[in-house]
Amino acid sequence: MKKLIDGVIKHILKNRNCVIRISGHGAAGKTNLAEEIMERMEHDTFNYLNTDAYIIPGEYRKSLGAVYEYENEEYRGKVTACLPAAHELASLKRDLLMLRRGMDFLTIDADWAPEKIIHADRPFTIVDGMSTTFLEDRLFDLSIYIYTDGETELARRMERDVNDRGRSSEALISSHHQRRIQYELFMHEKRDEFDIVIDDTVGRFTVEKNSVMI
Repeated sequence: MKKLIDGVIKHILKNRNCVIRISGHGAAGKTNLAEEIMERMEHDTFNYLNTDAYIIPGEYRKSLGAVYEYENEEYRGKVTACLPAAHELASLKRDLLMLRRGMDFLTIDADWAPEKIIHADRPFTIVDGMSTTFLEDRLFDLSIYIYTDGETELARRMERDVNDRGRSSEALISSHHQRRIQYELFMHEKRDEFDIVIDDTVGRFTVEKNSVMI
């Protein structure tokens, strides 16, 4: 991990006005990685944008249905955040283009993250979240994709979503299989568009791809 963070910081410092995306499935370790990078940077030199606020709330997705085929079997399930339809992609793209064109913007106000200004004059911006997976890579100067296996994801979700966020463990377990299928079908193949790909499954931290030679 330290070697990777050292390389990312070195790359960032060489490329001013740098927009970095960190993406992957839920509980993959995106925010932990973002925090490790931010701890090494001076506070007033960067923006941090968590894109969870661009995910359409579940109450508005209840009436939507996803139909897909996996291993020669048809599935019907709810629209999870592993599908592009669950995200306000046009709004996120607009905000990133504003930033690139030198304009500040105000983040979406949420209970877990009050609104704040993203400052265009700051040299670095870290954009953290699943929504970034479905945007064009041209919007970013450095792209990092992180993932785990299904067992690790579920264990981390149980610790975070049940213990910290009050979700039902039964609901989490019942939705896990379908969420992983949707992830494999609609998200995981997107990793090929990223500069750095990391497997952060418990027991290993492996950089599988590094095309920027950091």
